[in-house]
Amino acid sequence: MSSSENTRPTGTVAVWGTFDLDNFGDHLFPRVTEQEITRRLEGWRVRPFSPYGEQHPCRMDGGFLAEALDDWSPLRVEQLSRLADLTLIGGGEIIHFQDHVLAGAYHASEEKLAARAPSRYFVDGLGADFERAHPVVWNAVGIPFAPEPAQAGMIRDAVERREYTSVRDELSLERLRACGVEKDVAVVPDIGFLLDRLVAPEVLDERLRYLKFMEWYPSDRPALIVHANRSAVHRAAEVAKTIEWALDEAVSADVVLLETGPVHGDGLFADALAARLTGRRIYRLPAGLPPEDVLAAVHGSAGVIAMSFHANIAAFVFGKPWVVLDLSDQSKLRALAETMGAPDQRAVDADTLANAVRAAFGRTPDRERLRALQARVDAHFDRVADMALRAREERGGDTAARIADLDRQNGLLRQAYQQLRRRQFAERVALVTELEKTRSELEQMRARWNSAVSELQDRAAHDSRELEALRNTKLVRWSEPARTVYGRIRRSGS
Repeated sequence: MSSSENTRPTGTVAVWGTFDLDNFGDHLFPRVTEQEITRRLEGWRVRPFSPYGEQHPCRMDGGFLAEALDDWSPLRVEQLSRLADLTLIGGGEIIHFQDHVLAGAYHASEEKLAARAPSRYFVDGLGADFERAHPVVWNAVGIPFAPEPAQAGMIRDAVERREYTSVRDELSLERLRACGVEKDVAVVPDIGFLLDRLVAPEVLDERLRYLKFMEWYPSDRPALIVHANRSAVHRAAEVAKTIEWALDEAVSADVVLLETGPVHGDGLFADALAARLTGRRIYRLPAGLPPEDVLAAVHGSAGVIAMSFHANIAAFVFGKPWVVLDLSDQSKLRALAETMGAPDQRAVDADTLANAVRAAFGRTPDRERLRALQARVDAHFDRVADMALRAREERGGDTAARIADLDRQNGLLRQAYQQLRRRQFAERVALVTELEKTRSELEQMRARWNSAVSELQDRAAHDSRELEALRNTKLVRWSEPARTVYGRIRRSGS
Protein backbone atom coordinates (compact mmCIF):
# COMPACT_ATOMS: atom_id res chain seq x y z
CA MET A 1 0.00 0.00 0.00
CA SER A 2 1.36 3.42 -0.90
CA SER A 3 1.85 6.22 1.62
CA SER A 4 -1.03 8.14 0.06
CA GLU A 5 -3.33 5.16 0.68
CA ASN A 6 -2.10 4.94 4.27
CA THR A 7 -3.27 8.49 4.92
CA ARG A 8 -6.69 8.01 3.38
CA PRO A 9 -9.51 9.25 5.61
CA THR A 10 -11.70 6.68 7.25
CA GLY A 11 -15.37 7.40 7.51
CA THR A 12 -18.87 5.99 7.57
CA VAL A 13 -21.40 4.96 4.94
CA ALA A 14 -25.00 4.64 6.09
CA VAL A 15 -27.35 2.24 4.30
CA TRP A 16 -31.11 2.57 4.73
CA GLY A 17 -33.71 -0.08 4.00
CA THR A 18 -36.21 -2.52 5.45
CA PHE A 19 -33.55 -4.68 7.09
CA ASP A 20 -35.73 -5.23 10.15
CA LEU A 21 -38.22 -7.55 8.42
CA ASP A 22 -38.17 -11.32 8.05
CA ASN A 23 -37.30 -11.42 4.37
CA PHE A 24 -34.22 -13.02 2.80
CA GLY A 25 -33.44 -10.31 0.24
CA ASP A 26 -33.73 -7.46 2.72
CA HIS A 27 -31.03 -9.05 4.89
CA LEU A 28 -28.67 -9.51 1.96
CA PHE A 29 -28.52 -5.80 1.10
CA PRO A 30 -26.65 -4.48 4.19
CA ARG A 31 -24.32 -7.49 4.20
CA VAL A 32 -23.35 -7.14 0.54
CA THR A 33 -23.07 -3.37 0.89
CA GLU A 34 -20.76 -3.65 3.90
CA GLN A 35 -18.66 -6.25 2.11
CA GLU A 36 -18.22 -4.11 -1.02
CA ILE A 37 -17.63 -0.78 0.75
CA THR A 38 -15.04 -2.18 3.15
CA ARG A 39 -13.28 -4.00 0.29
CA ARG A 40 -12.76 -0.64 -1.38
CA LEU A 41 -12.36 1.62 1.65
CA GLU A 42 -10.23 -0.05 4.30
CA GLY A 43 -11.17 0.88 7.83
CA TRP A 44 -14.54 2.37 6.90
CA ARG A 45 -17.71 1.57 8.76
CA VAL A 46 -21.12 0.71 7.29
CA ARG A 47 -24.12 1.53 9.50
CA PRO A 48 -27.50 0.02 8.53
CA PHE A 49 -30.70 1.89 9.40
CA SER A 50 -34.31 0.72 9.14
CA PRO A 51 -37.67 2.19 10.06
CA TYR A 52 -37.75 0.39 13.44
CA GLY A 53 -34.32 -1.25 13.56
CA GLU A 54 -33.46 -2.70 16.95
CA GLN A 55 -36.99 -1.85 18.10
CA HIS A 56 -38.25 -4.60 15.75
CA PRO A 57 -35.78 -7.53 15.94
CA CYS A 58 -36.52 -10.44 13.64
CA ARG A 59 -35.44 -14.05 13.26
CA MET A 60 -33.59 -13.63 9.97
CA ASP A 61 -31.22 -10.84 11.02
CA GLY A 62 -28.60 -13.36 12.22
CA GLY A 63 -27.27 -10.82 14.70
CA PHE A 64 -26.95 -7.95 12.19
CA LEU A 65 -29.17 -5.38 13.87
CA ALA A 66 -30.04 -2.16 12.10
CA GLU A 67 -30.43 1.13 13.94
CA ALA A 68 -33.82 2.82 13.96
CA LEU A 69 -34.57 5.69 11.62
CA ASP A 70 -37.34 6.66 14.06
CA ASP A 71 -40.25 8.96 13.23
CA TRP A 72 -39.48 11.43 10.49
CA SER A 73 -38.75 14.98 11.62
CA PRO A 74 -36.40 17.77 10.54
CA LEU A 75 -34.38 17.20 13.74
CA ARG A 76 -34.01 13.49 13.06
CA VAL A 77 -32.93 14.15 9.48
CA GLU A 78 -30.29 16.58 10.76
CA GLN A 79 -29.03 13.95 13.23
CA LEU A 80 -28.80 11.32 10.49
CA SER A 81 -26.87 13.70 8.26
CA ARG A 82 -24.15 13.92 10.93
CA LEU A 83 -23.83 10.16 11.47
CA ALA A 84 -22.26 9.31 8.11
CA ASP A 85 -20.39 10.76 5.16
CA LEU A 86 -22.61 9.20 2.49
CA THR A 87 -25.98 7.46 2.59
CA LEU A 88 -27.05 4.55 0.39
CA ILE A 89 -30.76 3.78 0.14
CA GLY A 90 -31.78 0.22 -0.68
CA GLY A 91 -31.65 -2.08 -2.50
CA GLY A 92 -34.98 -3.64 -3.06
CA GLU A 93 -38.28 -2.23 -4.22
CA ILE A 94 -38.57 0.51 -1.63
CA ILE A 95 -39.12 3.61 -3.77
CA HIS A 96 -42.86 4.07 -3.39
CA PHE A 97 -45.39 5.88 -1.22
CA GLN A 98 -47.52 2.95 -0.04
CA ASP A 99 -46.41 2.85 3.58
CA HIS A 100 -49.64 1.18 4.61
CA VAL A 101 -48.51 -2.12 3.03
CA LEU A 102 -45.79 -2.33 5.71
CA ALA A 103 -48.18 -1.92 8.65
CA GLY A 104 -48.89 -5.65 8.99
CA ALA A 105 -45.24 -6.58 8.64
CA TYR A 106 -44.27 -4.21 11.46
CA HIS A 107 -47.33 -5.01 13.57
CA ALA A 108 -48.09 -1.32 13.67
CA SER A 109 -51.11 0.78 12.78
CA GLU A 110 -51.18 2.73 9.55
CA GLU A 111 -51.12 5.93 11.63
CA LYS A 112 -47.86 4.89 13.29
CA LEU A 113 -46.34 3.96 9.92
CA ALA A 114 -47.38 7.34 8.57
CA ALA A 115 -45.49 9.05 11.43
CA ARG A 116 -42.41 6.93 10.81
CA ALA A 117 -42.74 7.77 7.08
CA PRO A 118 -40.37 5.20 5.55
CA SER A 119 -41.30 6.32 2.04
CA ARG A 120 -40.24 9.89 2.80
CA TYR A 121 -36.90 8.65 4.13
CA PHE A 122 -36.31 6.39 1.15
CA VAL A 123 -37.42 8.82 -1.57
CA ASP A 124 -36.39 12.22 -0.22
CA GLY A 125 -33.38 11.02 1.77
CA LEU A 126 -31.86 13.86 3.81
CA GLY A 127 -33.56 16.60 1.82
CA ALA A 128 -32.04 19.26 -0.40
CA ASP A 129 -30.32 21.26 2.37
CA PHE A 130 -28.30 18.45 3.97
CA GLU A 131 -27.57 16.68 0.70
CA ARG A 132 -25.39 19.58 -0.43
CA ALA A 133 -22.64 18.25 1.84
CA HIS A 134 -23.82 14.67 2.37
CA PRO A 135 -24.31 12.60 -0.83
CA VAL A 136 -27.33 10.29 -1.02
CA VAL A 137 -27.44 7.45 -3.56
CA TRP A 138 -30.17 4.99 -4.46
CA ASN A 139 -28.45 1.59 -4.23
CA ALA A 140 -29.81 -0.18 -7.36
CA VAL A 141 -33.40 0.17 -6.14
CA GLY A 142 -36.64 -0.96 -7.72
CA ILE A 143 -39.73 1.18 -8.23
CA PRO A 144 -42.62 -1.29 -7.91
CA PHE A 145 -45.51 1.07 -8.67
CA ALA A 146 -46.09 3.89 -11.10
CA PRO A 147 -46.10 7.01 -8.86
CA GLU A 148 -49.19 9.19 -8.70
CA PRO A 149 -48.84 12.67 -10.27
CA ALA A 150 -48.87 14.27 -6.81
CA GLN A 151 -45.83 12.18 -5.81
CA ALA A 152 -43.86 12.57 -9.01
CA GLY A 153 -42.49 15.97 -7.98
CA MET A 154 -40.70 14.66 -4.88
CA ILE A 155 -39.15 11.82 -6.89
CA ARG A 156 -38.07 14.15 -9.68
CA ASP A 157 -36.56 16.68 -7.29
CA ALA A 158 -34.69 13.98 -5.35
CA VAL A 159 -33.10 12.51 -8.48
CA GLU A 160 -32.30 15.84 -10.12
CA ARG A 161 -30.34 17.19 -7.14
CA ARG A 162 -28.17 14.09 -6.74
CA GLU A 163 -24.86 13.41 -8.42
CA TYR A 164 -25.58 9.74 -8.99
CA THR A 165 -28.75 7.60 -8.96
CA SER A 166 -29.13 3.91 -9.79
CA VAL A 167 -32.14 1.65 -10.32
CA ARG A 168 -32.08 -2.09 -10.92
CA ASP A 169 -34.18 -2.49 -14.07
CA GLU A 170 -35.45 -0.70 -17.16
CA LEU A 171 -39.05 -0.56 -15.90
CA SER A 172 -37.93 1.43 -12.85
CA LEU A 173 -36.09 3.80 -15.19
CA GLU A 174 -39.24 4.19 -17.29
CA ARG A 175 -41.20 5.11 -14.16
CA LEU A 176 -38.61 7.76 -13.31
CA ARG A 177 -38.90 9.19 -16.82
CA ALA A 178 -42.69 9.29 -16.38
CA CYS A 179 -42.08 11.46 -13.29
CA GLY A 180 -40.23 13.95 -15.46
CA VAL A 181 -36.68 12.88 -14.56
CA GLU A 182 -34.32 13.97 -17.33
CA LYS A 183 -30.99 13.40 -15.61
CA ASP A 184 -28.85 10.34 -16.40
CA VAL A 185 -29.79 7.37 -14.24
CA ALA A 186 -27.70 4.19 -14.10
CA VAL A 187 -29.39 0.82 -14.51
CA VAL A 188 -27.41 -1.46 -12.17
CA PRO A 189 -28.24 -5.15 -11.65
CA ASP A 190 -29.43 -6.08 -8.16
CA ILE A 191 -26.47 -6.09 -5.77
CA GLY A 192 -27.39 -9.67 -4.86
CA PHE A 193 -25.44 -10.77 -7.92
CA LEU A 194 -22.33 -10.35 -5.73
CA LEU A 195 -23.50 -12.67 -2.97
CA ASP A 196 -21.11 -15.46 -3.98
CA ARG A 197 -18.48 -13.34 -2.21
CA LEU A 198 -20.54 -13.11 0.95
CA VAL A 199 -19.93 -16.50 2.57
CA ALA A 200 -16.88 -18.71 2.05
CA PRO A 201 -17.60 -22.10 0.41
CA GLU A 202 -16.28 -24.01 3.42
CA VAL A 203 -18.70 -22.11 5.67
CA LEU A 204 -21.59 -22.93 3.32
CA ASP A 205 -20.57 -26.59 3.49
CA GLU A 206 -20.58 -26.56 7.29
CA ARG A 207 -23.97 -24.85 7.41
CA LEU A 208 -25.34 -27.40 4.94
CA ARG A 209 -24.00 -30.19 7.16
CA TYR A 210 -25.95 -28.64 10.04
CA LEU A 211 -29.18 -28.55 7.98
CA LYS A 212 -28.71 -32.22 7.09
CA PHE A 213 -27.94 -33.15 10.66
CA MET A 214 -31.19 -31.52 11.78
CA GLU A 215 -32.99 -33.59 9.12
CA TRP A 216 -34.31 -30.47 7.42
CA TYR A 217 -32.45 -31.37 4.24
CA PRO A 218 -31.74 -34.70 2.50
CA SER A 219 -28.41 -36.22 3.46
CA ASP A 220 -28.10 -38.85 0.74
CA ARG A 221 -30.26 -37.52 -2.11
CA PRO A 222 -30.23 -34.36 -4.27
CA ALA A 223 -32.47 -31.52 -3.09
CA LEU A 224 -34.97 -29.64 -5.25
CA ILE A 225 -35.85 -26.40 -3.49
CA VAL A 226 -39.40 -25.09 -3.95
CA HIS A 227 -40.74 -21.77 -2.71
CA ALA A 228 -43.70 -19.44 -3.04
CA ASN A 229 -45.78 -17.24 -0.73
CA ARG A 230 -49.39 -16.78 0.31
CA SER A 231 -50.33 -15.36 -3.09
CA ALA A 232 -49.82 -18.82 -4.63
CA VAL A 233 -51.75 -20.94 -2.12
CA HIS A 234 -54.73 -21.28 -4.46
CA ARG A 235 -52.38 -22.57 -7.17
CA ALA A 236 -50.72 -25.21 -4.97
CA ALA A 237 -52.52 -28.14 -6.61
CA GLU A 238 -51.33 -27.31 -10.12
CA VAL A 239 -47.81 -26.57 -8.88
CA ALA A 240 -47.76 -29.92 -7.05
CA LYS A 241 -48.84 -31.75 -10.20
CA THR A 242 -45.99 -30.22 -12.20
CA ILE A 243 -43.49 -30.86 -9.41
CA GLU A 244 -44.53 -34.53 -9.42
CA TRP A 245 -43.88 -34.65 -13.16
CA ALA A 246 -40.53 -32.89 -12.74
CA LEU A 247 -39.40 -35.41 -10.10
CA ASP A 248 -40.29 -38.27 -12.44
CA GLU A 249 -38.98 -36.81 -15.69
CA ALA A 250 -36.52 -33.93 -15.17
CA VAL A 251 -34.65 -34.24 -11.88
CA SER A 252 -34.22 -37.09 -9.41
CA ALA A 253 -34.41 -35.38 -6.03
CA ASP A 254 -36.31 -34.91 -2.80
CA VAL A 255 -38.33 -31.71 -2.35
CA VAL A 256 -37.11 -29.14 0.18
CA LEU A 257 -39.69 -26.50 1.06
CA LEU A 258 -38.05 -23.12 1.67
CA GLU A 259 -39.41 -20.00 3.38
CA THR A 260 -37.44 -16.92 2.36
CA GLY A 261 -40.08 -14.49 3.53
CA PRO A 262 -42.13 -15.43 6.58
CA VAL A 263 -43.40 -11.86 6.45
CA HIS A 264 -45.01 -12.73 3.08
CA GLY A 265 -46.77 -15.87 4.32
CA ASP A 266 -44.40 -18.40 2.77
CA GLY A 267 -45.43 -20.99 5.36
CA LEU A 268 -49.01 -21.01 4.05
CA PHE A 269 -47.85 -22.08 0.61
CA ALA A 270 -45.45 -24.65 2.08
CA ASP A 271 -48.34 -26.19 4.04
CA ALA A 272 -50.56 -26.31 0.97
CA LEU A 273 -47.91 -27.84 -1.29
CA ALA A 274 -46.78 -30.44 1.25
CA ALA A 275 -50.38 -31.63 1.63
CA ARG A 276 -50.54 -32.30 -2.12
CA LEU A 277 -47.17 -33.98 -2.67
CA THR A 278 -48.32 -37.38 -1.47
CA GLY A 279 -46.03 -40.37 -1.57
CA ARG A 280 -42.91 -38.19 -1.70
CA ARG A 281 -40.20 -37.57 0.87
CA ILE A 282 -40.61 -33.89 1.76
CA TYR A 283 -38.13 -31.85 3.78
CA ARG A 284 -38.88 -28.44 5.22
CA LEU A 285 -36.46 -25.75 6.32
CA PRO A 286 -37.63 -23.79 9.37
CA ALA A 287 -39.00 -20.31 8.83
CA GLY A 288 -36.66 -17.50 9.78
CA LEU A 289 -33.28 -19.07 9.02
CA PRO A 290 -30.52 -16.45 8.66
CA PRO A 291 -29.40 -15.64 5.11
CA GLU A 292 -26.25 -17.75 5.42
CA ASP A 293 -28.32 -20.90 5.96
CA VAL A 294 -30.62 -20.08 3.03
CA LEU A 295 -27.54 -19.59 0.83
CA ALA A 296 -26.13 -22.92 2.03
CA ALA A 297 -29.39 -24.67 1.13
CA VAL A 298 -29.35 -23.23 -2.39
CA HIS A 299 -25.61 -23.84 -2.80
CA GLY A 300 -26.05 -27.52 -1.97
CA SER A 301 -29.16 -28.07 -4.09
CA ALA A 302 -29.83 -29.65 -7.47
CA GLY A 303 -31.91 -26.61 -8.45
CA VAL A 304 -34.51 -24.07 -7.38
CA ILE A 305 -38.13 -23.42 -8.35
CA ALA A 306 -39.03 -20.25 -6.51
CA MET A 307 -41.02 -17.08 -6.39
CA SER A 308 -38.26 -15.53 -4.27
CA PHE A 309 -36.31 -12.92 -6.24
CA HIS A 310 -33.08 -13.58 -4.38
CA ALA A 311 -33.41 -17.37 -4.14
CA ASN A 312 -33.34 -17.33 -7.95
CA ILE A 313 -30.36 -14.97 -7.96
CA ALA A 314 -28.55 -17.25 -5.50
CA ALA A 315 -29.17 -20.26 -7.76
CA PHE A 316 -27.93 -18.32 -10.79
CA VAL A 317 -24.81 -17.13 -8.95
CA PHE A 318 -24.02 -20.63 -7.65
CA GLY A 319 -24.52 -22.21 -11.08
CA LYS A 320 -27.70 -24.12 -10.18
CA PRO A 321 -30.78 -24.57 -12.41
CA TRP A 322 -33.38 -21.94 -11.56
CA VAL A 323 -37.05 -21.42 -12.40
CA VAL A 324 -38.79 -18.16 -11.59
CA LEU A 325 -42.25 -19.07 -10.30
CA ASP A 326 -44.19 -15.94 -11.29
CA LEU A 327 -47.81 -16.96 -10.78
CA SER A 328 -48.90 -13.34 -10.22
CA ASP A 329 -47.11 -11.97 -13.31
CA GLN A 330 -44.90 -9.52 -11.44
CA SER A 331 -42.87 -7.07 -13.48
CA LYS A 332 -39.81 -7.49 -11.23
CA LEU A 333 -39.74 -11.26 -11.80
CA ARG A 334 -40.18 -10.84 -15.54
CA ALA A 335 -37.27 -8.40 -15.53
CA LEU A 336 -35.19 -10.78 -13.40
CA ALA A 337 -35.55 -13.70 -15.82
CA GLU A 338 -34.59 -11.38 -18.68
CA THR A 339 -31.61 -10.02 -16.74
CA MET A 340 -30.36 -13.57 -16.15
CA GLY A 341 -30.69 -14.28 -19.86
CA ALA A 342 -33.43 -16.93 -19.86
CA PRO A 343 -36.96 -15.51 -20.07
CA ASP A 344 -38.24 -19.01 -20.87
CA GLN A 345 -37.25 -20.09 -17.34
CA ARG A 346 -40.07 -17.97 -15.94
CA ALA A 347 -43.38 -19.72 -15.26
CA VAL A 348 -46.80 -18.09 -15.00
CA ASP A 349 -48.92 -21.29 -14.94
CA ALA A 350 -48.62 -25.08 -14.94
CA ASP A 351 -47.86 -25.36 -18.66
CA THR A 352 -45.12 -22.74 -18.65
CA LEU A 353 -43.77 -24.23 -15.41
CA ALA A 354 -43.18 -27.56 -17.13
CA ASN A 355 -41.50 -25.83 -20.07
CA ALA A 356 -39.38 -23.71 -17.71
CA VAL A 357 -38.23 -26.83 -15.83
CA ARG A 358 -37.23 -28.51 -19.11
CA ALA A 359 -35.27 -25.42 -20.12
CA ALA A 360 -33.60 -24.86 -16.74
CA PHE A 361 -32.46 -28.44 -16.19
CA GLY A 362 -31.28 -28.81 -19.76
CA ARG A 363 -28.83 -25.90 -19.76
CA THR A 364 -25.35 -25.28 -18.44
CA PRO A 365 -24.71 -22.28 -16.15
CA ASP A 366 -24.13 -18.97 -17.97
CA ARG A 367 -20.95 -17.90 -16.19
CA GLU A 368 -20.11 -15.28 -18.80
CA ARG A 369 -23.38 -13.46 -18.17
CA LEU A 370 -22.79 -13.64 -14.43
CA ARG A 371 -19.36 -12.05 -14.80
CA ALA A 372 -20.82 -9.27 -16.94
CA LEU A 373 -23.55 -8.53 -14.37
CA GLN A 374 -21.05 -8.55 -11.53
CA ALA A 375 -18.79 -6.15 -13.41
CA ARG A 376 -21.67 -3.67 -13.64
CA VAL A 377 -22.39 -3.94 -9.91
CA ASP A 378 -18.68 -3.54 -9.15
CA ALA A 379 -18.58 -0.36 -11.27
CA HIS A 380 -21.51 0.94 -9.20
CA PHE A 381 -19.71 0.35 -5.90
CA ASP A 382 -16.49 1.80 -7.31
CA ARG A 383 -18.33 5.03 -7.99
CA VAL A 384 -20.03 5.02 -4.59
CA ALA A 385 -16.67 4.50 -2.86
CA ASP A 386 -15.12 7.40 -4.76
CA MET A 387 -18.04 9.65 -3.79
CA ALA A 388 -17.79 8.59 -0.13
CA LEU A 389 -14.05 9.27 -0.03
CA ARG A 390 -14.47 12.67 -1.61
CA ALA A 391 -17.30 13.57 0.77
CA ARG A 392 -15.21 12.52 3.75
CA GLU A 393 -12.30 14.70 2.67
CA GLU A 394 -14.59 17.68 2.14
CA ARG A 395 -16.36 17.18 5.48
CA GLY A 396 -13.48 16.45 7.83
CA GLY A 397 -10.03 16.28 6.26
CA ASP A 398 -7.92 13.22 5.94
CA THR A 399 -6.18 13.17 9.35
CA ALA A 400 -8.55 15.06 11.56
CA ALA A 401 -7.50 14.50 15.19
CA ARG A 402 -11.06 14.79 16.46
CA ILE A 403 -12.04 11.50 14.79
CA ALA A 404 -8.83 9.51 15.06
CA ASP A 405 -9.75 7.85 18.31
CA LEU A 406 -13.30 7.12 17.12
CA ASP A 407 -11.95 5.46 13.98
CA ARG A 408 -9.61 3.35 16.10
CA GLN A 409 -12.46 2.28 18.36
CA ASN A 410 -14.64 1.42 15.37
CA GLY A 411 -11.87 -0.78 14.02
CA LEU A 412 -11.50 -2.56 17.33
CA LEU A 413 -15.25 -3.08 17.61
CA ARG A 414 -15.43 -4.49 14.10
CA GLN A 415 -12.56 -6.83 14.88
CA ALA A 416 -14.21 -7.98 18.12
CA TYR A 417 -17.52 -8.53 16.33
CA GLN A 418 -15.86 -10.60 13.60
CA GLN A 419 -14.10 -12.67 16.25
CA LEU A 420 -17.41 -13.19 18.02
CA ARG A 421 -19.04 -14.42 14.82
CA ARG A 422 -16.11 -16.73 14.12
CA ARG A 423 -16.33 -18.12 17.64
CA GLN A 424 -20.09 -18.65 17.32
CA PHE A 425 -19.55 -20.43 14.04
CA ALA A 426 -16.78 -22.59 15.52
CA GLU A 427 -19.00 -23.47 18.47
CA ARG A 428 -21.80 -24.41 16.11
CA VAL A 429 -19.45 -26.64 14.10
CA ALA A 430 -18.19 -28.24 17.31
CA LEU A 431 -21.76 -28.82 18.49
CA VAL A 432 -22.76 -30.49 15.24
CA THR A 433 -19.59 -32.61 15.25
CA GLU A 434 -20.21 -33.72 18.84
CA LEU A 435 -23.87 -34.46 18.16
CA GLU A 436 -22.94 -36.45 15.07
CA LYS A 437 -20.43 -38.41 17.17
CA THR A 438 -23.09 -39.02 19.84
CA ARG A 439 -25.59 -40.11 17.22
CA SER A 440 -23.01 -42.51 15.75
CA GLU A 441 -22.28 -43.96 19.19
CA LEU A 442 -26.01 -44.36 19.88
CA GLU A 443 -26.46 -46.12 16.56
CA GLN A 444 -23.58 -48.46 17.40
CA MET A 445 -25.09 -49.17 20.83
CA ARG A 446 -28.47 -49.77 19.21
CA ALA A 447 -26.86 -52.17 16.75
CA ARG A 448 -25.13 -54.08 19.58
CA TRP A 449 -28.39 -54.18 21.56
CA ASN A 450 -30.34 -55.43 18.54
CA SER A 451 -27.64 -58.03 17.91
CA ALA A 452 -27.75 -59.22 21.55
CA VAL A 453 -31.55 -59.38 21.51
CA SER A 454 -31.47 -61.29 18.24
CA GLU A 455 -28.91 -63.72 19.66
CA LEU A 456 -31.03 -64.32 22.77
CA GLN A 457 -34.11 -64.83 20.64
CA ASP A 458 -32.26 -67.30 18.45
CA ARG A 459 -30.97 -69.16 21.50
CA ALA A 460 -34.42 -69.27 23.07
CA ALA A 461 -35.87 -70.56 19.83
CA HIS A 462 -33.17 -73.23 19.62
CA ASP A 463 -33.74 -74.31 23.24
CA SER A 464 -37.48 -74.36 22.61
CA ARG A 465 -37.01 -76.61 19.61
CA GLU A 466 -34.74 -78.96 21.60
CA LEU A 467 -37.25 -79.10 24.47
CA GLU A 468 -40.07 -79.85 22.07
CA ALA A 469 -38.00 -82.55 20.43
CA LEU A 470 -37.25 -84.07 23.85
CA ARG A 471 -40.92 -84.07 24.77
CA ASN A 472 -41.70 -85.95 21.59
CA THR A 473 -39.27 -88.82 22.35
CA LYS A 474 -40.71 -92.31 23.35
CA LEU A 475 -38.85 -92.27 26.66
CA VAL A 476 -40.50 -89.04 27.77
CA ARG A 477 -43.95 -90.11 26.55
CA TRP A 478 -43.82 -93.54 28.11
CA SER A 479 -42.38 -92.34 31.41
CA GLU A 480 -44.98 -89.62 31.86
CA PRO A 481 -47.37 -91.73 34.09
CA ALA A 482 -44.49 -92.77 36.35
CA ARG A 483 -43.22 -89.19 36.59
CA THR A 484 -46.72 -88.02 37.46
CA VAL A 485 -47.04 -90.56 40.31
CA TYR A 486 -43.55 -89.71 41.53
CA GLY A 487 -44.47 -86.02 41.63
CA ARG A 488 -47.57 -86.73 43.74
CA ILE A 489 -45.57 -88.86 46.18
CA ARG A 490 -43.00 -86.06 46.64
CA ARG A 491 -45.71 -83.47 47.25
CA SER A 492 -47.53 -85.70 49.77
CA GLY A 493 -44.26 -86.55 51.53
CA SER A 494 -43.37 -82.90 51.95
